[in-house]
Amino acid sequence: MSVLPIPSGLQTRLCIIGDDVLQEIPRFVRETWPNDTLPIRIVADGNTWRVAGEKLQMLLQADGLVVDTPYLFPAEPPFHAEYPLVERLREPLKGHRPIAVGSGTINDLVKRTTFELGIDGYLCCATACSVDGYTSAGAAITKDGLKQTLACPAPLVIAADNAVLATAPFEMTAAGYADLAAKVPAGGDWFIADAVGQAPLNPVAWGMVQKNLQMWLEAPEELKAGDAVRFRNLFEGLAQTGFAMQYMKDSRPASGAEHLYSHCWEMRDIRKDGVQPSHGFKVAVGTLLTTALQEEVYLKMTTDELSALVADLPYLSEEVRNAQVTEFLGGTIFEESARKVSLDKLPKGEAAVARRELLLDTHAAVAEKLRKQLIPFDELKARFASLGCPTSFEDIGLTPEYLRFTTYGAGMIRNRYTIHDAMLDLGITDIICQRIQDRFAR
Repeated sequence: MSVLPIPSGLQTRLCIIGDDVLQEIPRFVRETWPNDTLPIRIVADGNTWRVAGEKLQMLLQADGLVVDTPYLFPAEPPFHAEYPLVERLREPLKGHRPIAVGSGTINDLVKRTTFELGIDGYLCCATACSVDGYTSAGAAITKDGLKQTLACPAPLVIAADNAVLATAPFEMTAAGYADLAAKVPAGGDWFIADAVGQAPLNPVAWGMVQKNLQMWLEAPEELKAGDAVRFRNLFEGLAQTGFAMQYMKDSRPASGAEHLYSHCWEMRDIRKDGVQPSHGFKVAVGTLLTTALQEEVYLKMTTDELSALVADLPYLSEEVRNAQVTEFLGGTIFEESARKVSLDKLPKGEAAVARRELLLDTHAAVAEKLRKQLIPFDELKARFASLGCPTSFEDIGLTPEYLRFTTYGAGMIRNRYTIHDAMLDLGITDIICQRIQDRFAR
């Protein structure tokens, strides 16, 4: 078994992956809540109950712990982390010690419900290497039509059994790989935001995610072949990303423009053959998009070429930005929230001139960092394709013509400076979208 290192001061006390970890969970429960009298309640769905929950229930009972009837979501149809399900879980979890048996959706639902009930923590039995949210503070929940990160502490214990992880459909592992690969362009967005004074780089959180990121992402073909080391690397990478979010109390170390694309598509309820693609699969396409944007703006143009391109382009006015919100999100339930975010982020007058000058002044330095940071678009696309991740708009139920629409829309939903905002400040969003559009046709 491998006990993953946890920085001091975080909510999570133990994160462990290895063989026969399921057998150790009763011990973890006793060590986490010694002399406790509250009954345990497992939350799972039909699938995770079959692969881990039922056995864990028996192990807990055999150890003499008080275990209540599990709360099970159905195996089908797939469900998502939506706030009404948090409300549904409140009564079953009241007065219990929750154990979430599942991956992203179940973990986020239990995380938020535990917080709302004032319960001092829960335990997560991870069933797939599919998300970085296991170890993060905050839960990604759709509430009032908006995909939001709602405040709540991370689990006290995360336990991942190799045998359980191996039973997960490989597409979940592929989605986890895509979610981890998203940290590459997310780091690029942080470079850009840091350069213009919008989000100072935090060296501790940066190191937690980026120091070993390229190693964690190596040899995806070995991951597909079931290599135990690659599975551990993937799980550790996702876990360390969550710890970085705990440390920062913010998701900046883990997400940038690529996740904004995914959130935008989730809010639009996009579907492929009637089914909403997984978070990780949407993030895969968003990661390719963000990589292409960063390459086009920073690596395919010199500073002089970019300066010449923007020399006569107008600055974005409040009137035009308002019109853009109406064009891209008008009539949706999140229009007004997007309008506020968009106008709050918009530099005006002298501030707009200064922002553009700063982007040009720092262009060469950021380009040098991105050259070392990014996995080149074609290589990244090949890695995703080898794992069965989507690599085109058609793969997630869209068309390449959606690129411009979704790029404007994604930049409106969070107060986070990314390549989206840099292109707006430079006045080149339409130009860059046109240049990269062909890359996203099947």
